[in-house]
Amino acid sequence: MQKIIAAFDGFKLSKSTLNYAIALTAKANAHLTNVFLDDKTYTRYAIYDLVFENGVSEKKMSKLQHKDAAVRSEATDVVIDACSKTGISFNLHHDENIALDELLHETIFADLLIINSAESFTHHEEKYPSRFLQDLLSNTQTPILLTPPTYQPIEKIVLLFDGTPTSVYAIKQLNYLLPIFNYLPIELITVKNEDDQLSNVDIDLLKEFLQRHYPAITYTILNGTASTEIVTYLKKEPLQCLIALGAYRRSMMSRWFKSSMADALVHAFNFPLFIAHNK
Repeated sequence: MQKIIAAFDGFKLSKSTLNYAIALTAKANAHLTNVFLDDKTYTRYAIYDLVFENGVSEKKMSKLQHKDAAVRSEATDVVIDACSKTGISFNLHHDENIALDELLHETIFADLLIINSAESFTHHEEKYPSRFLQDLLSNTQTPILLTPPTYQPIEKIVLLFDGTPTSVYAIKQLNYLLPIFNYLPIELITVKNEDDQLSNVDIDLLKEFLQRHYPAITYTILNGTASTEIVTYLKKEPLQCLIALGAYRRSMMSRWFKSSMADALVHAFNFPLFIAHNK
């Protein structure tokens, strides 16, 4: 039985993450650990809310802390109720230290992390990917499923190959962790441009590998700039896709997973992204 973890901000509960987590857990007959990152330094109030003429109001602080606790408790109840109704195997963790550190530690002991693409664990507006998400993606110990704003059942798998070992690693991890999707239509997309010549040998080796796992897979080779061509191509796709791609490594990024590519996929589609990197 696989262990899936879903990460939640108790102040801004992601229903999309919850729905994807429950659906995948049920389909894979896995166990779901719901991780609430109740970072004590992350509050809904600001320090200036506590300051009065005579200094910091302890009474005001206590009142605001109780309000924060109530909001987080309500989010916990929503998750427990949803998981209980489906009958999946699940438990909860409440991590109260620094959110990023806690979640990275949790990923050491999990097969897959599910988290919303908009998570930032801050009340400040941040462009995608947030600083929190960048640090998470570059240091995680497990593949990540980034969820879109709303949940839709997955109808097709799209594999992105950019010629790097990292992109192949992501394809492998998806196959090993979620073989439940092998019955769906599966398409591999790669992009060539004038400055980038993908090795024909590598493409042949990849096809040889993929045929063992996805006998009915189809292949698409586009020409041009990856972020532009892939978005244009997928806009014609009638099915709800899960897109798999290689991402951040500790010291180097896959050449496709730069901000332009990530922004293009997240902003253009309501698709979940399966992201994995090798060390």
